[in-house]
Amino acid sequence: MGGIVSGEGYQFHQTKLANFKKALDANPTSIEAADRYWHALKSFAGQDVRSGGYLIEAYRGCALASHAGVVALARAYEELFKTTGERPRAELFDPELIRALQTRLRELTNGDRATVQWVLTSIE
Repeated sequence: MGGIVSGEGYQFHQTKLANFKKALDANPTSIEAADRYWHALKSFAGQDVRSGGYLIEAYRGCALASHAGVVALARAYEELFKTTGERPRAELFDPELIRALQTRLRELTNGDRATVQWVLTSIE
Protein backbone atom coordinates (compact mmCIF):
# COMPACT_ATOMS: atom_id res chain seq x y z
CA MET A 1 0.00 0.00 0.00
CA GLY A 2 1.26 3.50 -0.85
CA GLY A 3 1.42 6.28 1.64
CA ILE A 4 3.71 8.63 3.39
CA VAL A 5 6.79 7.04 4.86
CA SER A 6 8.17 8.57 8.04
CA GLY A 7 11.30 8.28 10.10
CA GLU A 8 14.02 5.97 8.82
CA GLY A 9 12.02 4.95 5.75
CA TYR A 10 11.69 8.55 4.67
CA GLN A 11 15.40 9.14 5.27
CA PHE A 12 16.18 6.10 3.11
CA HIS A 13 14.12 7.49 0.21
CA GLN A 14 15.61 10.95 0.66
CA THR A 15 19.16 9.55 0.62
CA LYS A 16 18.42 7.39 -2.42
CA LEU A 17 16.98 10.37 -4.30
CA ALA A 18 19.97 12.53 -3.30
CA ASN A 19 22.32 9.89 -4.68
CA PHE A 20 20.48 9.82 -8.00
CA LYS A 21 20.66 13.63 -8.10
CA LYS A 22 24.41 13.57 -7.41
CA ALA A 23 24.92 11.11 -10.27
CA LEU A 24 22.88 13.38 -12.55
CA ASP A 25 24.84 16.46 -11.47
CA ALA A 26 28.08 14.60 -12.21
CA ASN A 27 26.90 13.74 -15.73
CA PRO A 28 24.02 16.05 -16.75
CA THR A 29 24.02 14.79 -20.36
CA SER A 30 23.37 11.18 -19.34
CA ILE A 31 19.87 10.10 -20.28
CA GLU A 32 20.29 7.05 -18.03
CA ALA A 33 21.09 9.25 -15.02
CA ALA A 34 18.16 11.53 -15.85
CA ASP A 35 15.84 8.54 -16.16
CA ARG A 36 16.95 7.09 -12.80
CA TYR A 37 16.37 10.44 -11.07
CA TRP A 38 13.00 10.94 -12.81
CA HIS A 39 11.80 7.44 -11.90
CA ALA A 40 12.96 7.87 -8.28
CA LEU A 41 10.76 10.98 -8.08
CA LYS A 42 7.83 8.88 -9.29
CA SER A 43 7.99 6.71 -6.19
CA PHE A 44 9.53 8.98 -3.57
CA ALA A 45 8.38 7.73 -0.17
CA GLY A 46 5.38 6.08 -1.82
CA GLN A 47 4.26 9.19 -3.68
CA ASP A 48 4.72 10.60 -7.17
CA VAL A 49 6.35 14.00 -6.58
CA ARG A 50 7.30 14.66 -10.21
CA SER A 51 6.67 18.10 -11.67
CA GLY A 52 7.79 20.16 -14.63
CA GLY A 53 10.52 21.75 -12.55
CA TYR A 54 12.02 18.39 -11.66
CA LEU A 55 11.63 17.27 -15.27
CA ILE A 56 13.68 20.20 -16.57
CA GLU A 57 16.22 19.62 -13.79
CA ALA A 58 16.54 15.99 -14.91
CA TYR A 59 16.53 16.33 -18.71
CA ARG A 60 17.78 19.82 -19.58
CA GLY A 61 21.43 18.79 -19.94
CA CYS A 62 20.43 15.79 -22.05
CA ALA A 63 18.32 17.94 -24.37
CA LEU A 64 21.15 20.43 -24.83
CA ALA A 65 23.55 17.61 -25.71
CA SER A 66 21.69 15.45 -28.22
CA HIS A 67 18.55 14.78 -30.21
CA ALA A 68 18.04 11.65 -28.05
CA GLY A 69 18.02 14.00 -25.04
CA VAL A 70 15.40 16.22 -26.67
CA VAL A 71 13.25 13.14 -27.26
CA ALA A 72 13.77 11.96 -23.66
CA LEU A 73 12.66 15.36 -22.31
CA ALA A 74 9.59 15.46 -24.57
CA ARG A 75 8.56 11.89 -23.74
CA ALA A 76 8.94 12.57 -20.02
CA TYR A 77 6.67 15.62 -20.40
CA GLU A 78 4.16 13.54 -22.31
CA GLU A 79 4.17 10.97 -19.47
CA LEU A 80 3.86 13.72 -16.85
CA PHE A 81 0.91 15.22 -18.70
CA LYS A 82 -0.85 11.86 -19.02
CA THR A 83 -0.27 11.13 -15.32
CA THR A 84 -0.91 14.51 -13.70
CA GLY A 85 -2.33 16.81 -16.37
CA GLU A 86 0.66 19.15 -16.03
CA ARG A 87 1.58 20.69 -19.39
CA PRO A 88 4.96 22.20 -20.25
CA ARG A 89 5.17 25.74 -18.85
CA ALA A 90 7.08 28.49 -20.62
CA GLU A 91 8.72 29.79 -17.43
CA LEU A 92 10.64 26.50 -17.08
CA PHE A 93 12.30 26.80 -20.51
CA ASP A 94 15.26 29.11 -21.02
CA PRO A 95 16.19 30.37 -24.51
CA GLU A 96 19.06 27.88 -24.87
CA LEU A 97 16.76 24.93 -24.15
CA ILE A 98 14.09 26.23 -26.53
CA ARG A 99 16.72 26.59 -29.28
CA ALA A 100 17.87 23.01 -28.69
CA LEU A 101 14.30 21.74 -29.07
CA GLN A 102 13.68 23.83 -32.19
CA THR A 103 17.01 22.98 -33.82
CA ARG A 104 16.69 19.23 -33.33
CA LEU A 105 13.02 19.10 -34.31
CA ARG A 106 13.74 18.53 -38.00
CA GLU A 107 16.14 15.65 -37.19
CA LEU A 108 13.40 13.60 -35.55
CA THR A 109 11.02 10.96 -36.89
CA ASN A 110 7.30 11.65 -37.09
CA GLY A 111 6.22 10.38 -33.65
CA ASP A 112 9.09 11.99 -31.81
CA ARG A 113 8.73 15.16 -33.87
CA ALA A 114 5.07 15.42 -32.91
CA THR A 115 5.88 15.03 -29.21
CA VAL A 116 8.60 17.69 -29.30
CA GLN A 117 6.32 19.96 -31.33
CA TRP A 118 3.62 19.52 -28.66
CA VAL A 119 6.12 20.71 -26.02
CA LEU A 120 7.09 23.73 -28.14
CA THR A 121 3.46 24.62 -28.87
CA SER A 122 2.59 24.34 -25.18
CA ILE A 123 5.21 26.92 -24.20
CA GLU A 124 4.46 29.49 -26.92
